[in-house]
Amino acid sequence: MPNRRIAIQQLLLIWAGVALLPSCLQNEQKVSIPLKMIRIDPDDENMLAELAETILPKTDSPGAKDLSAHLFALKMVDDCYSKANQEKYIQGMKDFESYVMKKTGKTFTENNPAERQAIVAELDQQKQAENGMAYFYQSTKRLTIQAYTTCEYYMTKIRGYNIIPGKFQGCIPLKTA
Repeated sequence: MPNRRIAIQQLLLIWAGVALLPSCLQNEQKVSIPLKMIRIDPDDENMLAELAETILPKTDSPGAKDLSAHLFALKMVDDCYSKANQEKYIQGMKDFESYVMKKTGKTFTENNPAERQAIVAELDQQKQAENGMAYFYQSTKRLTIQAYTTCEYYMTKIRGYNIIPGKFQGCIPLKTA
């Protein structure tokens, strides 16, 4: 009888180990925000963050990366672009990485800021091409600028926007209003 109990206990331990094994082997890195329609990996997100930072670098004001402009761009592509444009954007992202790898021998994130700026300047001087890489870059640039110019920092610190002029009193009795 004790042998059967030991055998059942060991069998249960083995099953538990097999059930937990896939969670232990999973990649720890995940994308920062949930995306429903497009699939990217953490390396793509890092590249997009560095591209956004190259477009709007940190100076005495926060840069695009500090304000998470790359996450805004990803969310806009995921939520607002058509399926065809999402595929074109993702393919353009891959083409962009291939282009940078061919040109410099390194990924975009491995390049130093001066090399990244040179790559972006070169893409800015190209005519509006219809290829996926140009679509990816132009969309990312537009969305990065949109994210920056609509963020709380820009609206309150640079533009001086005040949502409610004067003094706000949220909870006052109806009789005094």
